[in-house]
Parts: sequence; C-alpha cells; structure tokens
Amino acid sequence: MLVMVQDGCVTHFNDMALPHAEFVRRATGTLPEGAWVGTVSKLDDEIMGITFKHFFGYQLPAPENVDKALKNKFE
Repeated sequence: MLVMVQDGCVTHFNDMALPHAEFVRRATGTLPEGAWVGTVSKLDDEIMGITFKHFFGYQLPAPENVDKALKNKFE
C-alpha cells in the first residue's frame, strides 16, 4: 500500500497500482513540506513503513513517528 503521513497522521493511502511519484501527484500535486511518503506492509505480522527512494534518496524503514501513525491507522 502507498501511504503519505504528515503531522503524525496518515493523510492519503492507495493500493500499489500507481508508481510512487504518480501517487503523490494525484494526492497532493507535490510532496508537502514535512510529509513522509512510502509503502506500508507487514513483516512477521507487524506493520512497518519503507521510505520511498524516489523522494528521499534512500530506501530504509520509516522513522519511528511514522510507524506509530501507520499502526494507529492500519492495526
């Protein structure tokens, strides 16, 4: 699932039918200041986010505050 998180809340999400950049373009036009965008999935029955390399230049697990927002929304 593609997800955008801002200010500790999931603001947009969609299935993975879209490329990452297109998801952001359709949701908000451009990535808002301070927003995080990435994928969310389950690993060993635990929800976790992975940061989009396209927007941040790296692909790593989401920051702790983003993971908390993801778990609040999807658990």
